[in-house]
Amino acid sequence: MSERIVLRALDGSNPLAFLAAVGTLRLLTMRAGRNVRMRWERRDAWHPVLTGVGGSTEELSELVRSAVSVPVERFGRLGKDITVAPEVFGAFAGECEDGLNRKERQAADFAVAFGSELCTQPRDERRIQYTDLCFMTGSGHQHFLGTMEVLKKSVTAGHVWDALFGEWRREKGNSMRWDPQDAAEYALQWGDPSLDGASAVWGANLLAVEGLPVFGAYAGRSGRSLRLETTGFRKRDGADWPEFSWPIWETWAGLDVVRSLVGLADLGEERPKRGELQEMGIGEVYRAARVRIGKGANFKVSFRPAVAV
Repeated sequence: MSERIVLRALDGSNPLAFLAAVGTLRLLTMRAGRNVRMRWERRDAWHPVLTGVGGSTEELSELVRSAVSVPVERFGRLGKDITVAPEVFGAFAGECEDGLNRKERQAADFAVAFGSELCTQPRDERRIQYTDLCFMTGSGHQHFLGTMEVLKKSVTAGHVWDALFGEWRREKGNSMRWDPQDAAEYALQWGDPSLDGASAVWGANLLAVEGLPVFGAYAGRSGRSLRLETTGFRKRDGADWPEFSWPIWETWAGLDVVRSLVGLADLGEERPKRGELQEMGIGEVYRAARVRIGKGANFKVSFRPAVAV
C-alpha cells in the first residue's frame, strides 16, 4: 500500500465536504489512474484518506487543480441555469454524446447528472425537471451553471489546499449552496442575512461540482408520469422536500465502487439496515434535508445540517 494522505479539512457529516471528497477522488482517478483509493477514518470527525497517489499536500493540491474537468465551455446552449425546455436539453445532451474524445465524454457525464429531456415539470411542460443537487435557478442572481464557470476561472491550487487541508475560509460569492451554513434562515439569526450576501469555501465548492457525475439523474415512474430521480435522494411520503443520504465507507474503494455505494437503495430506507451495510464496509450513513427558505421570487434552497441515521 502506498502513502496515505488524510484530507483533514473534509468532514464527512457535511454534504458539501462529502461531495468534495467524491470530486477529489474522481479527479485523481482521471489524472493518476485507477489505483487511487479512498476510505474514511474517524478521528475528531470522519475524514477521507487517499492512497495510490503520493507527494506533499501542496503537490496533491496542484495535481487536483490541474485535473479540474468541468467543461463549462460546452454548457453555452443551456445558459446560466438548467431550467430549460426539454428540446433544448435534448439537443445539449445529444451534442455531448457525439464523438469519443475525452472532453466530450466529460460533458456527457455532466449532462447525465443535470437532468433528462424525458421529465418535465408537473405544472410547466416547457421546463425539464432537474437534478435535486441543483439549488440555484436564477433567484437572487444565483446561477447553477454560471457559478460553476466562475469557480473554474477563480479557484487556485491554494483554494484547493484550503478545502482539503486548511481552515475552510469563506470568501464572497461562488456558493453552490451545498454547505448547511448557507441556510441563512431569518428566524435563527440576529440580523438580516441577505445583507451580507453569499459566501463560500471556493475550493470545496469546485471539488463538489466535480463530484456531480457520480450522482446521475434518471427517469423513474410516478403514477402515469415520469419523475426525475437523483442518485442519493429520496422523498418521504408527505414530505415537501427530498433528503440526501450518503455512506461513509471504511474499506478502500476506487471510483467505480464508490459509484455503486452512493447508489445503494438501502441508504434511502427510513432506518438503513446497519448490519448489512457494515458487511459492505459502510460504518455510517448521514442524511440531510433539502429545504426551501424564504418566499416569493427571492427564495433560497439549502441543506439542513445532517444527522446520522
